[in-house]
Amino acid sequence: MKRAAWLLLPAALLCLRCGYRLSGSGRNLPPGAETIAIPEFRNRTSRPQAEQFVTFAVREEFVRRSRLRLVEAEERADLLLEGTIVQFLTTPLSYSEEGAANLYEVRLVLEVRLIDVKRGAVHFQGTGLAFRETYETDSADFFSQETGSLAAIAAKFASSIVSSILENF
Repeated sequence: MKRAAWLLLPAALLCLRCGYRLSGSGRNLPPGAETIAIPEFRNRTSRPQAEQFVTFAVREEFVRRSRLRLVEAEERADLLLEGTIVQFLTTPLSYSEEGAANLYEVRLVLEVRLIDVKRGAVHFQGTGLAFRETYETDSADFFSQETGSLAAIAAKFASSIVSSILENF
């Protein structure tokens, strides 16, 4: 068993030298960046609280997936992530026999910018980022299910955008 481990050690070291690494670790962030501020996203839609769901999800995803430490004060941050929700649509897709909508699509469109505060440079910019989620509902409980769907779509958006930023796609 020990001999097998010693035989695998050179292969493991070779992989490290060849540039293999785990994805999503944030190596494409600006050098020296240790902290990030993510102020509440702006909401240019008529959907109240959409910015709260999205901002919370993005903060959670950055803390979970990157080496960055979240700070409240923008002036103490190395990086600043700004975001704006520019569209929030809820569209019925199908109807029950009684004529009530029972399948909806929620669509969010956002803009985000990751700014290297020290250098004053935009490190990542995404405009027109669209995310969709469908959900079923009964007509009696539409609003509570819409809120749950917004939380789910915010989490999907956060995962996607953080991956894009960390991997610099």
